[in-house]
Amino acid sequence: MVLSTLFRYILVFRYRVNGFLLTLYLRALGCAVAPGLRALRLPTFKEIPSGNIRIGRNVSMGRGIIFEITSSGSLIIGDGCTLGDFGRYSSTHPIRMGKAVAIAEHVSIRGSFHNTSRADLIVNQDSHGADIEIGNDVLIGTHSVLLLGAKLPDGVVIGAHSLVVKGDNLTAYGIFAGSPLKHIRNRA
Repeated sequence: MVLSTLFRYILVFRYRVNGFLLTLYLRALGCAVAPGLRALRLPTFKEIPSGNIRIGRNVSMGRGIIFEITSSGSLIIGDGCTLGDFGRYSSTHPIRMGKAVAIAEHVSIRGSFHNTSRADLIVNQDSHGADIEIGNDVLIGTHSVLLLGAKLPDGVVIGAHSLVVKGDNLTAYGIFAGSPLKHIRNRA
């Protein structure tokens, strides 16, 4: 009993210390970070942020998160969001999350892709992309993928292992799953 309570206090302390260190790092690079950021582990940045990340109040991040936001892109995380373990957030365009968004583990949100012309090697080509918008009170299930141009209205639930693409017709407070995405029902 005492050991489990002690372990819990250590975990909470580490969660807050990592959040504090991440806040200092991002603010030093010109990013806006509101109070209450918690991080189980520090995320990996594939590109050094340049004031293009904004994080709201009381945001929680799991371990193994990778941010690959280029200088032309941006990442806006609203108040009270939770980013699960091993998520990847990659874009040359804005990714915007509303308030109280819950993202499960192993979710990939990608706002851009390499061009695929036959004239040159794919790795040598520029990228193209589109904004990704996630409304308030949204839940995204484990191992799901959101691709460039995806728009999730308020209250949407995306089931595990789903693919969300530009043009998917999502309605507020609907539950969707699959690949291709299908409407299951509305939230009660």
